[in-house]
Amino acid sequence: MKQRNTYFVSPKGDIFRMEADAQLQLFEINATDDELNQFKVAVESYNSSEDVEKEDFWNLTHFNEAAVDVDRNITYTKLLEIYKWIYTLGTSYTKKEIEKMNILPKLSEKPQLK
Repeated sequence: MKQRNTYFVSPKGDIFRMEADAQLQLFEINATDDELNQFKVAVESYNSSEDVEKEDFWNLTHFNEAAVDVDRNITYTKLLEIYKWIYTLGTSYTKKEIEKMNILPKLSEKPQLK
């Protein structure tokens, strides 16, 4: 069985072996190396996307509502994937914190393995 290590992570992709600056919003997880890599892939996918939601608001594409809705859905889906990883790998305290945030509509869903 693969060994799980404790990490403190943020949805932005920050990963620490020990709890860091209290000003950062970090979640405690227990993950194998493979699981941690999958979390990194989900964060990279989010960060590398060129969705309008992450770009300059004054971009003219914002005036095309259909395009904005498509980009908004892509952004939301990728962000949910990150939170699913954090929830799935999280400690009981982390799971309670994410449940309080009420951001995962289907907490029983597992993150998508790539």
